[in-house]
Amino acid sequence: MGLPGHITSARRHRLLEQLALKESARVADLAAACQVSEITIRRDLDALAEEGQIERFHGGARLPARRPSQTAREAGARHEREKRLIAVAAARLVHPGATVLRSGGPTTLALFREIAGPAIQVIPNNTLLISAIDEKTAATVFVLGGEYNRNTRALNGDMTNLALNQIHGSICFLGTNAISQHTGLTSGIHAAAAVNQLMASQCQGNVVVVADSSKVGTTAHFLSLKLAEVRVLVTDDGADPGELAAYRASGIETLVCPTGD
Repeated sequence: MGLPGHITSARRHRLLEQLALKESARVADLAAACQVSEITIRRDLDALAEEGQIERFHGGARLPARRPSQTAREAGARHEREKRLIAVAAARLVHPGATVLRSGGPTTLALFREIAGPAIQVIPNNTLLISAIDEKTAATVFVLGGEYNRNTRALNGDMTNLALNQIHGSICFLGTNAISQHTGLTSGIHAAAAVNQLMASQCQGNVVVVADSSKVGTTAHFLSLKLAEVRVLVTDDGADPGELAAYRASGIETLVCPTGD
């Protein structure tokens, strides 16, 4: 049996996962999903609300309210220059004729803009990429189906996984909430972590992580990949040198983009 503190932490992580997928939920439904009493769920929700991770309403809870368009803009604006430099460097890893698996995030979106010209196939799970398609786009884009998350604009879940199981990529680019020498690649949303895992397993070539320096040396809630499954990391020169040294020591090719700061 696990320690009480670990059980509580795991249950609260599951609550956050449920709210990320459904955006809001009733106490009764969360109690049924976690197989605990409604009193326990109310206590968990109150604790998460005090930490600012959720918002409570009568009979349930939701994630902090933000308009989806704001969420996307805010995510893209943070470290925008670094993301662009990382995208340019990562694009050099793509060869003509490649089948590119690509998870969500502003860095991978910037990457698409760099590789959309050559005649390649791109398979994303993020609908933001569709808006980046224009008359200059020579790439063929296959959009995965699945459950739509309004906050991240990503497609996740069983339908997404079913489609991915039919695809074999020649290279895979993964965005991430966090990467650490101790905990590997982690995500704040369990369903997103599951997609990253499946994309990596369906890739016959390099699994490439694109992450600006703010993500390096940090840990989110859910494991996406162990470091041993990552072949290349592309980041910027603001990343912790100790972390980068640990990645290189573990066999990861680490490409660092100079920002000129």
